[in-house]
Amino acid sequence: MVTSNGPPANAFVASARKVYNPIGFSKGYNFILWFIFVGAFFAFGLARLEYLDFWGVFCSKDGNGGALPGECFYYTRPGRFQIGIILHLATVVPGSILACFQFVPVIRHKLIIVHRINGYIVVLLSVAGTAGALMIARHSAGGGVDVQVFVGMLAILFVGALALAIINVKRLQIEQHRAWMIRAWAFGGVIITTRLGLFVGAIVVSAFGGYYYPQPCDKVNYALGSQDVTLSFYPECASFFSGKNLDQHALVKANFNGDNAMEVGTALNIVFGPAAFLALALHIITAEVYLHLTPIEHERLRNVSYQRQLEAGMKHPGSAGLTSDRLGDANKWAPIPTGGNVSDGEESTKPIIELQPLSPSPE
Repeated sequence: MVTSNGPPANAFVASARKVYNPIGFSKGYNFILWFIFVGAFFAFGLARLEYLDFWGVFCSKDGNGGALPGECFYYTRPGRFQIGIILHLATVVPGSILACFQFVPVIRHKLIIVHRINGYIVVLLSVAGTAGALMIARHSAGGGVDVQVFVGMLAILFVGALALAIINVKRLQIEQHRAWMIRAWAFGGVIITTRLGLFVGAIVVSAFGGYYYPQPCDKVNYALGSQDVTLSFYPECASFFSGKNLDQHALVKANFNGDNAMEVGTALNIVFGPAAFLALALHIITAEVYLHLTPIEHERLRNVSYQRQLEAGMKHPGSAGLTSDRLGDANKWAPIPTGGNVSDGEESTKPIIELQPLSPSPE
């Protein structure tokens, strides 16, 4: 069990240490951050477990499922979009829950084999889930160009960060593995913040009014349930029902408190892209701020990397992975002994390594 350095500041801290020390934290603020962000991810995944019942819950016949109004028009028909959404849900939901355990310090350091096996499972589920998201992007949240660009950008960032994390851990560059995994799951968590922005944005545009979005008449008819109801709201769809124009669209008002489900769905569709891009910017900044505020842990793990790479006989120990002193113009890194002042709570009150002389660089 990890023990915190120094006496507790007060009785509350002493009690709190009994909670966070056993799971591997020695710093209270790290536990708080972990509890907020990983806890939100875990809760979100648990709440979405019911969506694995695709027909009964996600695309339920009563229209109160997990999909946005009208979306299941595309998902309930056999084909690429149905395969994509089922693949996405079946992999992302369990993958997001399992990913939370990767950030529990006691598992990382006491149950290394569990950390590694679970890590591979999470990466495979994540890649498959990303493929599913790309398959449905054309009709997800209205399928606008902004939404499609966002899905593509997020896929590149998420899978790219996972790839860099894996490359670095294979090269025993632990501090870079940590950094890129933090970035990857900051990107992955964008969808949670997007959900918050989605409903706030829908309420705002509805309050201002004057926002409209073209929706296919066949999708509108699916959401409203009958031809008569559809024509009562959108008489322009008459050409669709007569067969004259099967691509006829109706101009639907964005109104979160609207008179029909399609107006509610349109309010959500029209703000999804902006909410998602704002959430992505917020998560990118948050991840980078956290990484820049934890340089001691970064340096500690680089010393660990140095020792492991040295034992493995790798060239450039300490910089065998994708580091800036090998690939960029940073000064060449040299190992420095570090003590127990770490950021994620591993127990260490002595220098992590005993310095050994660096062999001359062959370059």
